[in-house]
Amino acid sequence: MTKSSTYNNINIFREPVRHALKPSLSGIDHRDQEICINLPFALVFESLTYVGVVSRQTWQVRPHYHDHFELCYVDKGEGWFAIDDVVYAVKKGDLFLTKPWEIHQGAARGDTPYRLYYLGFELDTMSHLETDYYQLGIHRICPDLQETLRHTFSELLTELQQQQMHALEMIQSLFLRLLVLVLRLYEYTGQMEDRKDVLLSPIIREVLNSIHAARGSSLTIEQLSEKVHLSRSHLAREFHRCLGIPLGRYMRTVCLGWSKLYLRETPASISQIAERLHFPSIHSFSLFFKRHTGLSPQEYRRQATQHLLTFPVKEGADERKR
Repeated sequence: MTKSSTYNNINIFREPVRHALKPSLSGIDHRDQEICINLPFALVFESLTYVGVVSRQTWQVRPHYHDHFELCYVDKGEGWFAIDDVVYAVKKGDLFLTKPWEIHQGAARGDTPYRLYYLGFELDTMSHLETDYYQLGIHRICPDLQETLRHTFSELLTELQQQQMHALEMIQSLFLRLLVLVLRLYEYTGQMEDRKDVLLSPIIREVLNSIHAARGSSLTIEQLSEKVHLSRSHLAREFHRCLGIPLGRYMRTVCLGWSKLYLRETPASISQIAERLHFPSIHSFSLFFKRHTGLSPQEYRRQATQHLLTFPVKEGADERKR
């Protein structure tokens, strides 16, 4: 049974999270006031997975995650998006980005017309861009004051649907333009972390995939270093250089995210969750959770059940000077 909780007049869906798989078939999918183009369509561009637009006042998407980046752009109306426990209010002109493996959800406000562009993409073959996207901070709402992204999204959809002469070249150009515009907007609004230009190597991508596949818990840094044939210190330095965060902290963050999810969204016992996350005992799991959250697993679950946990709503463009 689907549950929901209300925080600041926003309904947060409480149900088991799902892994949203990439489309297995190409083509144009027409749904209830929605067009989704799954790539490759007649045109092949390996980094672009899907592009779509939905115009539905009651639009909503349940908690899910996927193994690629996803960009959403609000073209009309107001709504909200959430990553884990943090909810962001959005309105016309705001863009919202999620990284691979981040658990997220969202919905329109429900009482006004709503229109949303969305795009799924991978950056394995564009390392400089991939690194910049991974290094985006936690503040994911960014205003498109000049509506540059809106026009690019619209042109991209038109090219995909009409398939005119040299459409592939135009789609590639528009896609790359979109990727760079997004980074520039985040940089302009101060949402990007301080960084140096670095490449996200195949080794670091493999480490990221391994961490998320293991829910951040069953692997140690030593095991990861053996898997990619690097020393522990070398791997730790390389990971920090690429992502700007210590490897151990990143693993703990992933593990805590899944711990909170299982405690909130499932009826599993604490011992079952500890086992699922490969902790040697319920005691070690409880110590880990309290050390990093200040609450025992039982306290966290009780507060979540009683709707007492704080879910701060981070405003999008409202707090910025236009």
